[in-house]
Amino acid sequence: MSVSILVVDDEPDVAELFRQRFRREARQGTYVMHFATSGEDALAKLDNGIRPELIVILSDINMPVWTGSPYCARSKSDGPSYPS
Repeated sequence: MSVSILVVDDEPDVAELFRQRFRREARQGTYVMHFATSGEDALAKLDNGIRPELIVILSDINMPVWTGSPYCARSKSDGPSYPS
């Protein structure tokens, strides 16, 4: 079973670091990595639906326009609710 991880960061090198770190898991189909370069880009991806099931969002907290904190609050309020 595959699950998705969304990485949100405006630095292009970060995506490459995650690709390298999780390359084995990605090849095995354990994780499907998705990348966004801004909060707006991430919300657009979430609005379009991320498949397979999204299990975690890893977000930079210092990005132009939106910092990670408001992005996290908005994605939580807009997204599905999960039991604690």
